[in-house]
Amino acid sequence: MTHPDIPALEALSRDYSETPRRVLFVLGSGKNPAVEVFEAAAQQRSTSIDPQHLAEMAAGRRRSLTLCTPMQMVPEIVRSLARSNVAVYQVQLLEE
Repeated sequence: MTHPDIPALEALSRDYSETPRRVLFVLGSGKNPAVEVFEAAAQQRSTSIDPQHLAEMAAGRRRSLTLCTPMQMVPEIVRSLARSNVAVYQVQLLEE
């Protein structure tokens, strides 16, 4: 049995455009390693993060972050978080 959204979501994995999409990351920790990964991601073309949310994460008051980034950046961000030993509990596309 297939969920009706699966084909559309799978199509996103082939999206190599620079079109930014809102993506939610829910993490196990919001401290320095995660902040460093997101700061590096924010330097990439077509990626933006609310500086206030990043500051809240750095202060330990936030464990989730929404950013706008091309779909092709999502796996790279997840890999970077994993390399920094940051648990990723959820990655969710918030809009298409």
